[in-house]
Amino acid sequence: MVAANDSGGPWPGGAGVGGVSEAAARGGDRHAAVTAVHAWLAACRGPAGPAEVARFPFAPVLRRYRAVGRAYAGDELVTLLRTVHSRLPGDGRARLAWPLPEWLPSTADQTGGGYDGYLAAPLLDSPAGADLPAHRAAADLLAALAADLLELEVRALGRRPGRVPRQRARACLGVLARLRDDAVPPPSADEELADLAGAWIAETGETIAPRVRVVTELSLLPMTPLHDELMFIRCLQLFETLYRRIGDALEAARDALVRLAVERARVLVADAARLLALSPPLYRVVTTMPPAAFAVIRAHTDGRSAIQSRGFRRVEALCAGTLQEAVLRAGDRLGGVATARVCAELGRLDEAWCAMKRTHWGITLKIIGTVPGTGGTTGAEYLRRAAGVPLFPALAARPVEVPA
Repeated sequence: MVAANDSGGPWPGGAGVGGVSEAAARGGDRHAAVTAVHAWLAACRGPAGPAEVARFPFAPVLRRYRAVGRAYAGDELVTLLRTVHSRLPGDGRARLAWPLPEWLPSTADQTGGGYDGYLAAPLLDSPAGADLPAHRAAADLLAALAADLLELEVRALGRRPGRVPRQRARACLGVLARLRDDAVPPPSADEELADLAGAWIAETGETIAPRVRVVTELSLLPMTPLHDELMFIRCLQLFETLYRRIGDALEAARDALVRLAVERARVLVADAARLLALSPPLYRVVTTMPPAAFAVIRAHTDGRSAIQSRGFRRVEALCAGTLQEAVLRAGDRLGGVATARVCAELGRLDEAWCAMKRTHWGITLKIIGTVPGTGGTTGAEYLRRAAGVPLFPALAARPVEVPA
């Protein structure tokens, strides 16, 4: 065990899976971050606008947070960042200071923060605008997060080769392969894996909107110096972005059913199911988490649980509520044969969603056992019960006969 600067150690030795992050191994200069923010505040006389944001010292602040973790950033730096937040314009002018209003709250919620703060969710939600439609922003964000996750783990494999780092890097390659609709090649040497990953990362980067690149860079704010937490945060952010895209598709399907555009609704539900196919590769990455590392992360994230996920709750509420009702009404007006194909797609989505929940339950048992969940639930037992709840309870009781 080694201490990582002034980050409250001791922490595991070595950088990579089961150890500290690359940034922690290099060390983070608290004085540099504090001095830079002091200088920015001294130069910022009024409410911050685009010019002031462009001069904000993101780089030294991020180096500090990545090196020691959010929980150990230091009271002086955190207080300064709260002061920066107080200098931002309010109301409609807040958009002029993007991304500071969305990002700063996550730098200063070391205690008492929720799941959204842990994942910097307001920042993840923010790239869309007049020049970047919401669907494009969400698609770009999925790709950017997946590419960054892969790059993180390929670098870790290069520093600390081994079975688990190799397994994780290949699992991360599988996530990006799913988004690319590509196949993961057979197992190969670490160098070949790194070469393929580098090519895919570069190709992905060429397609990402600049605002999404900013969000990807700023949103990785761990609570600890552990490398495994960086992986964990990226996976959770990918899940949240995935749920948002699925929810958007299902809302559009509901609206199509209200218009009796049944075929359009079927296509949208099928799109949601295709998006959900990203969850198995993501869970393969999460299963590489060493239980000892997760125990440390849990101790630093008490009260921040995936049970608080707005995106997940939105999908389940939408499916069991207005989407299910729209299907039933369309069936009453058009007849069961007309809506049978969309009902079949809904059934496939329901099956995949419940399979995802069963996987979550199994991983929880593997990594933390039967201890209570951080969000106040019974942990694995809660997930076991939730895995049996269908998305569409009223439709689940109705057999679907799909016409030939």
